Amino acid sequence: MFQNIFSRSHRYLQPCSALKYYSKIKSSKEVKVQVRQGVVVGREERLPNGTPFHCFQGIPYAVPPLGKLRFQPPVPLEQFDAPELDCTSPKDPCYQRDSVTREPVGSENCLHLNLYTPVKSSSQPLPVMVWIHGGGFLFGHGQTFLPLSLVSEDVIVVSINYRLGLWGFACLPEAGIWGNAGLKDQRQALVWVQENIANFNGDPNNVTLFGESSGACCVSLHSLVSHAHKLFHKAIMQSGTANSEWVFQRKPREKMYHLCDLLGCYSKDPKEMLKFLQSNEKVTPDIVLGKTRVLLLPDERRRGFPFPLRPVLEDSSSPDAFIDTPVLELMQRTDTLTMPTIIGYNSAEALTILRRQNLEEIEGDLSRFVPRNIPLPFDHPEIQSFVQNIREFYFGGHKITKEHLQGLANLLTDYHFLIDIHLAIKLQAIHQPRAPLYAYRFNYTGGRDFFKRSFKLEHLDGACHGDELNYLFQYFEDDMSTFSESDAQTTKRLSAMWANFARYGNPTPKNSDIAKELGIAWTPVKRPMESDDWKLDYLSIDRKCSMQQDPDNDRIQFWQNVYKKYKAKDYSIINAKL
Repeated sequence: MFQNIFSRSHRYLQPCSALKYYSKIKSSKEVKVQVRQGVVVGREERLPNGTPFHCFQGIPYAVPPLGKLRFQPPVPLEQFDAPELDCTSPKDPCYQRDSVTREPVGSENCLHLNLYTPVKSSSQPLPVMVWIHGGGFLFGHGQTFLPLSLVSEDVIVVSINYRLGLWGFACLPEAGIWGNAGLKDQRQALVWVQENIANFNGDPNNVTLFGESSGACCVSLHSLVSHAHKLFHKAIMQSGTANSEWVFQRKPREKMYHLCDLLGCYSKDPKEMLKFLQSNEKVTPDIVLGKTRVLLLPDERRRGFPFPLRPVLEDSSSPDAFIDTPVLELMQRTDTLTMPTIIGYNSAEALTILRRQNLEEIEGDLSRFVPRNIPLPFDHPEIQSFVQNIREFYFGGHKITKEHLQGLANLLTDYHFLIDIHLAIKLQAIHQPRAPLYAYRFNYTGGRDFFKRSFKLEHLDGACHGDELNYLFQYFEDDMSTFSESDAQTTKRLSAMWANFARYGNPTPKNSDIAKELGIAWTPVKRPMESDDWKLDYLSIDRKCSMQQDPDNDRIQFWQNVYKKYKAKDYSIINAKL
């Protein structure tokens, strides 16, 4: 979720030929596929089990959003500019800072997708999984990982690049910048999949949208709006839902006026501001990226959230609104969703941000972790009483020191992730009886816990934010034959369950190999009959997987008691009101 923690996953992948680690016999076979816009040229490579797959990287799915198309919804691409388009290497993602050099990398011409498909002689179309990467709406790209273990389960995987930061989430309606361009890019990529995936032996009527962190929040948003069920049919949300505290942008108009001042545009005329912001001479990647964090509000800095530009609730006059209705209102509309869904989280999400915390500052200002959706002003007398309750519950009433890092990790996990994810699961269980819902808690720790190990936090319990990705996906330099037995088993389990879900809408179908191996069935969440007596059934993903009830229940009960006293506000309204 937080930049500078993903130095490994932030690197560009090499062209498909870098997959030599997976193939004893290096392939140089070109593969050509006719799509609506022309012919794409990819490569045939080998999976770890030796079977072939086809790899296409850098397929454009929209017109490059340059010049007057900057900040605007994507324009569908009608025809390639070459009879045969070379798609054997990845293209640039949206502008962002390199995690090592801190130099600007990427391009504004970033609307490309990558496609990985098994080679099957059968005419039976394959399930399709479309991946939305995370990165706080500010960084990341679709070629971070290779989905080889998923492709080994006979599913097609598509990963997409979309606009980020200013380019994807600027919002100034009076200047014709309506916001959510990055979300609209994702939607256009799904349109491309519908139009073309059958040419790759994919089933356009069986598309699963999945993502992690801010990517999962995007999946959640897509599932709430009008193209759900049309452009995709199942959803997986890993460590993020649309109602989370950090999804919607705060004071977007104020930030855009401030940015224009910082960049040297002092006119308040919307037309002049738009002309300035769409100029390449004045609005360069280096300058924009250098000014982006300056846009953080004081309270955003205080609460430790470093991403200033995010989705918005669009103005009602937007000609192509992605979302203009408050999230909790959408989540509580009854029987609007029928698609099977997986929602889950990692047991110690906040370990990734623990090292950035100044314990002295937190000790002096623990009220920064009183959720903003509690309807009390920051100086209300009850706030200090609430802060004392937090101190007693998470830290045993003690001063916060290094001896209390586990308690702080739990508090940050709950504040940034668990409270809102739990609410999203409960609301869907209540209001969407026709949508099978599967919940999980990922608690496995092993040899591929790159983030937890890099921060030297192995002494703390739990799986940190993003570490499940290192088991679900692979990096191009991986040699899977060197994985430990338990790591390889976890990779196989995740891939099999995710692929079964994409194929059947059930991660552990009866008599399936994974159900036999686990010795259990992952059963759906039950609909609450009485909301106060609801039991959340979930799969604990660990060395031994098991069905359990009410994950982290003592912490959930602490916050539920809070919200019984204070009716929570909708973050999408608090944050995104223009």
